[in-house]
Amino acid sequence: MRNAGLSIEVLIEYVALVAQGDETIEARKELLIEQRNHLIKKIEDMNKTLERLNYKIEVYEGLLVEKEKELKKSEN
Repeated sequence: MRNAGLSIEVLIEYVALVAQGDETIEARKELLIEQRNHLIKKIEDMNKTLERLNYKIEVYEGLLVEKEKELKKSEN
């Protein structure tokens, strides 16, 4: 479960629920659903950040191409 990115606190809670037996199956499921939702949000945030970085890189690539064109023109 640690490889799934769960915090130590959540793992402790999960293990405690497991130790309580089958009457906590629903609570364990809800805990996992909650953690999945947190992960989905984190992925969405990371994708937005990646998109912003890609955009900025594209802008800089465009600027570099323009500078190269200007340099070639000034060399001629």
